[in-house]
Amino acid sequence: MHSTKRTVLAVSTATLYTLLISAPIVANATPSVTTVAEDRAAKTLVIGIDGASFDFLAPADMPNLDALRDQGVTAASNLYASPMAGTVSGPGWSTIATGVWPDKHRVTDNSFSNPAYATYPDYLSRIEAADPARETYVVGTWSPIPQTIFGPAVDERVAGGNDAGTTARAVEKLSTGDPDDVFVHLDEVDGAGHSVGTNGAAYGAALARADQQIGQILDAVDARATRADEDWLIVVTADHGHTPTGGHGGSTPGERKTFVIAAGAGIEPGSVRHDVKLVDIAPTVIAAAGIAADFAWNLDGTAIGELAADDFDSVRGALQTQVDETRPGATTLGWTHTAPADWSIDNSAMPTGGVTELRGWTFTTDEFWTNVELGQLRETSVRGRDVFAVADSDEWDDKAHAAGQFDSTLVSPAYPLNGATTATLAYATNYQIDGPQTGEVFVSFDGGAPVLVKSYTTATNAHERLAVNVPAGATTAQFRFRYTGTNSFFWMVDGVRLEQAAAPSLEVSAEAETRLIKGKVVVAVKATNHSPVPVALTLTSAYGTKTFAEVAPGANVVHAFTTRKASVPAGTVAVQATATVDGSPVTVSVDAAYAAASTH
Repeated sequence: MHSTKRTVLAVSTATLYTLLISAPIVANATPSVTTVAEDRAAKTLVIGIDGASFDFLAPADMPNLDALRDQGVTAASNLYASPMAGTVSGPGWSTIATGVWPDKHRVTDNSFSNPAYATYPDYLSRIEAADPARETYVVGTWSPIPQTIFGPAVDERVAGGNDAGTTARAVEKLSTGDPDDVFVHLDEVDGAGHSVGTNGAAYGAALARADQQIGQILDAVDARATRADEDWLIVVTADHGHTPTGGHGGSTPGERKTFVIAAGAGIEPGSVRHDVKLVDIAPTVIAAAGIAADFAWNLDGTAIGELAADDFDSVRGALQTQVDETRPGATTLGWTHTAPADWSIDNSAMPTGGVTELRGWTFTTDEFWTNVELGQLRETSVRGRDVFAVADSDEWDDKAHAAGQFDSTLVSPAYPLNGATTATLAYATNYQIDGPQTGEVFVSFDGGAPVLVKSYTTATNAHERLAVNVPAGATTAQFRFRYTGTNSFFWMVDGVRLEQAAAPSLEVSAEAETRLIKGKVVVAVKATNHSPVPVALTLTSAYGTKTFAEVAPGANVVHAFTTRKASVPAGTVAVQATATVDGSPVTVSVDAAYAAASTH
């Protein structure tokens, strides 16, 4: 009998492994291997259960998966739907393997007619490119897994034939070999789903068999002779769900709902998250392998340890059930007009009436909003996480309202500025057009008049990064997202943040001392410009001020203040440097202390 008391990773390495899982994305960096612990080997194992519907995991007899959930995180989320891609295996496993959504990897069905794997390769191929010494292994029952989705850079790609064969090959590899990164694909739950649907007894039986096979694979990990010297990240996931009567590919909740279950040091045992998605598996494994992701990879996913809640997620506790809507379900919590702290919604131009839930900007969840009406592109809002903001003139217009168009503005906090001349407004968005509508982003500095940053004229589903020029002396920036529409589509916004470069600065140093000259005390000062630009230096003491108009980079100046006194107390000389850096005036000050002195 398989034991469910398994310890996935040693607790003593939790802090270390957290660094691996949350390795930051470095802009324009070359992928590199991060050496964190020489005495423990980082290992990863991803097991995919084809067609496993999340809502049927708990009712099934799955003690091994239940134990893994107790030891790690469980995160359910929804897939895309057509026209982005059908809820079928090709797009699902490609999304898991590459860390990007179908609009990037271009696998939209099971034909693999136009994949972009050259641009977005599978995560094992990325690991091989960064660290060829790592041994990578794929075994899958569905042949496109080892033959197409995972590329030839992988050390070993094996077809399992059936789930028993796949399991046996995985167990053998783990027992007799030394793989570092393993992917295992089990297919027969999907076959049962096609035959009887999720409501059939055979579907639950197939889930139970898959759990037994997972147990065999995990037992092989635990039985390794080197197990005590290894840290394993274990992930279990699925590519799509099924309908109650069988089949998938559509946009119903049962077909779209999938999950990530992950256990390892640095992952909170027994935790539940709403922000983890299938695209996060690839970067999480890459980070666990000790490899820093490259910003140029343009991944949609983020390593689990690096994910952080945004402002919108804070209103999850205020979510309500449906009022005018009927499709999300009477018990589904999923919308609120309560804004996060320091955010606001300006509905002063909104007509009264319309669908209550979507009158003006609304904070909502994928589970609620994408199901208000299927097949209208809401399901393509895959880049929103947890709670996000939507302005949906199409759905709002489905109930009678006063004359006028949808016109609502989402207003951000006043973000503090650090003096840099530019900033970047970053957010995830899905802007879809169907008729007369506008989507505009404005910025105002220090409460001034709003200035247009971007006006949307085409459909956009992406992670936006808008450059903003900051006026000299500005201390705050506030943003407005204004959407208008007449029975048009929608605008989704999430993860809003303001990024700023390091503030312009100068580097100077100064030293001072007292000297006795002809019975009088002199305060001598030396100031050095370590900045890459010329600076003006002003030296101020209790005995006068001296200014040097231009001091070259690396140069220093010396000045002696005559006190005309036979004794002086200890004091300081203030040294102020000013210059123009990147078009902005910058001033810094340092103090140089000197000791008391006396001729007596």
